[in-house]
Amino acid sequence: MASACQRKARRAALGAACAMTSGTREQLTDAGREAVRAASAALGGPWQRTRYREEAVATALTALHRCQRDRDYLVRDGRLELLDTLTGRVAAGRAWSRGLQAAVELKEGCTPTPDSETAAQVTYQRFFRGYLRLCGVSGTLVEARAELAAVYGLQVVAVPRRQPSRCVRLPTRLYADAASLWPAVAERAGRLAAAGRPVLVGTDSVADSEALSACLAGAGLAHQVLNARHDAQEAAIVATAGRAGCITVATRMAGRGTDIALDEAARAAGGLHVLACQHNPSARQDRQLWGRAARQGEPGSVEAWVVADAGTPLGRRAGAWLRAWCLRLPQFLSDRREQGLRAQLLLQDEGWERRRG
Repeated sequence: MASACQRKARRAALGAACAMTSGTREQLTDAGREAVRAASAALGGPWQRTRYREEAVATALTALHRCQRDRDYLVRDGRLELLDTLTGRVAAGRAWSRGLQAAVELKEGCTPTPDSETAAQVTYQRFFRGYLRLCGVSGTLVEARAELAAVYGLQVVAVPRRQPSRCVRLPTRLYADAASLWPAVAERAGRLAAAGRPVLVGTDSVADSEALSACLAGAGLAHQVLNARHDAQEAAIVATAGRAGCITVATRMAGRGTDIALDEAARAAGGLHVLACQHNPSARQDRQLWGRAARQGEPGSVEAWVVADAGTPLGRRAGAWLRAWCLRLPQFLSDRREQGLRAQLLLQDEGWERRRG
């Protein structure tokens, strides 16, 4: 059935824009609904039910066009492994619901797994509120202080640094496309490594990390790659990432919680340099990557080199503040949207609990 949905999705999408993005799934437009209805007219059974056929084709469209290999999932040993968008690691045991898992598996030539059934569910917000005492420590809570106060009634208190920060923040650079970004990043990393600086380059996905790795290899630069495909070597890669002249390309696996220890030569050369090439949905994730440099009073520097979204000013007349605003505005809007979705999910969860009780 899933393969039939994919065939119909391909036919329905020909010649016209038949789907629009909504959340994490595609939704059919009016033209798309009409195309699916016409393609299903000669079929019987569930294809005559409007809701079934539209949801099935929308799921197939999501699998075909929204879910991307080496960004949202890996294919390893004939199996689909989903990637956590926050950590970049394989999310063991996680599977998409409502037929999406099987649709993506068919797209990749894997054996479809049976749909799972949700027996119970709870939001993180309601789960944590069940504790008698609740507290937490993080270096990036300031952006979430309003939501923490609204959901848990907790205030954020800033703790002064043990030692003054020696982090040097360099200006952001914008590039028109990845074809111009990766060679420039490789050249920049090579110059820093030649000066004895260890370099950590943060990328969005497994595919991006491997594209940059190919550029570095083409330039004859020794480096190591940390992504979900090499998760077994994570400890060994992190242990050497702080050595003088070492270039490490990583996904979000090298973000929060990763402590890169510097050797004496690297410290004397100026410490770890973090080159952020990620399009993070929130400023918190930016700071989690930047925080790998200049830890505990050590020297270090950070800068962001990213591909600009369509419409972002790239010319010299676009001042630094305008470029920064064009990058930060989508993050602000994304944070507000995600906060609203979490609040809505919590209300639904509480309503479900009241009805069950």
